[in-house]
Parts: sequence; structure tokens; C-alpha cells
Amino acid sequence: MKKWFGVGCILIGLGASSACNRRDNDRAREEGREAAEKAKVQLDEARRKLKEGLKQADQQTRQDLDKAREQVRQALKDSERDAERTRDRLREKAREDESHQ
Repeated sequence: MKKWFGVGCILIGLGASSACNRRDNDRAREEGREAAEKAKVQLDEARRKLKEGLKQADQQTRQDLDKAREQVRQALKDSERDAERTRDRLREKAREDESHQ
């Protein structure tokens, strides 16, 4: 009888540990799913922030290029105006030289 009682206790212990293992496995699977979902959400958020940052950088670059283009146009206009003034001075000096001769 004591033998059967001991065998019964062992079987109950194995059954209980098996149930605990299943619960542990289920809990581990659930935690794994939750961790994967959390990682996916974080990845999506990081991707969104990266896209937003790239859009802002692109917009800033376009603005910088527009400013640089405008500065180049203004510098070209100033240069053309200065060149025209210099030509006028040279022509005037040439006329003065001709008139003095």
C-alpha cells in the first residue's frame, strides 16, 4: 500500500510539473509575442521618425539650395553691373585720352 501511495505521489508530481511546464511554456510564448509586438511598434515608430527627419532634411536642403541659387544670381547681377561700369570708365578714359592728343 505504501508502495502504491508512493507511486501515486510520483505520478501526481509528474502531472503537476507537466502542467506547470505547459503554463510556463504558454507564458513564455505569450511574453515572446508581446515582446515581438512591442519591437514591431518601436520599429514602426523609429521608421516614422526617420522618414519625418529625412523629409525635414530634404526640405531644409531645398531651402538652402534656393537661397544659394538666389545669392549666385545676385552675385552675377552685381558682377555684370560692375563689369559694365568698368567698361564705361575704360571707354570714358579712352575718349579723354583721344581728346588730349
